[in-house]
Amino acid sequence: MELERAFEIITGKVERVLLAKGYQKQSVADNAKEMTALYTGNVAYSIVYYFDKKRILLRSCEMEDGEPDNTWKTIATWLFDPETDTARDAENIGEDFAETIRGPKQVAVQKQKKSKKDGESTSDPLFFANRMVGYFPELRDEIAYEKAHYESFRGITFADEKIMPKFREYVKTLNKGAVEKFSKTLSELYDAGDLDVKGIITYILLNSIEDDEVFEKVTGNFAPENKKIAVEARKLRGKKIKPEKPKKPSKFMADTLNNT
Repeated sequence: MELERAFEIITGKVERVLLAKGYQKQSVADNAKEMTALYTGNVAYSIVYYFDKKRILLRSCEMEDGEPDNTWKTIATWLFDPETDTARDAENIGEDFAETIRGPKQVAVQKQKKSKKDGESTSDPLFFANRMVGYFPELRDEIAYEKAHYESFRGITFADEKIMPKFREYVKTLNKGAVEKFSKTLSELYDAGDLDVKGIITYILLNSIEDDEVFEKVTGNFAPENKKIAVEARKLRGKKIKPEKPKKPSKFMADTLNNT
């Protein structure tokens, strides 16, 4: 869909929440690298879309002398490809951003300590789960329940119990065009993800596929290195990985511990 329209959908949902809280929208000029919307109030919020990475971020920073201090902290991030994603995907992103501002995260944002430099963070399991909402809309309520009932998002458990059963059934029904899009998305999410996300994609989701032909289709648009890793991870399918045995202390260390 048209990127400008998608950006309007996303910012519109956030704007309604912020204007109700007394925030004001500020004028920001777009450039060749990014598209930005800025809102100021008790703190500053910005929504930024990076053209090259096809990633959209919700960020916040403190206000200083009536202006953002520009020590931006990313509090939510999604991938969005206007060539393949839809208006519904944009609505999901906007709703997630609005929920982030409305919910408990806002308190943490306003109390955050300033940092001299905030580098771009790697995508975590919550980011991945949010991205899967576009394919499995029922995950939205399950993510909200998870965040409301647990201090931190249990990414591995959530993927295993909530995402994997839906994923396993979903990939059986995909036609050629849909499976190519989904495959590309998974590969991009793998690249952007932290170690937990990479494990979720390879060991939990891809290894849940029983049919080798379906596995080949789902990984068909993976980057070569990602495909290689997925194939290697598949060799572990059905195997129990034994935990590492603790090393025995050296005689010197054992004597020291006994004498303590």
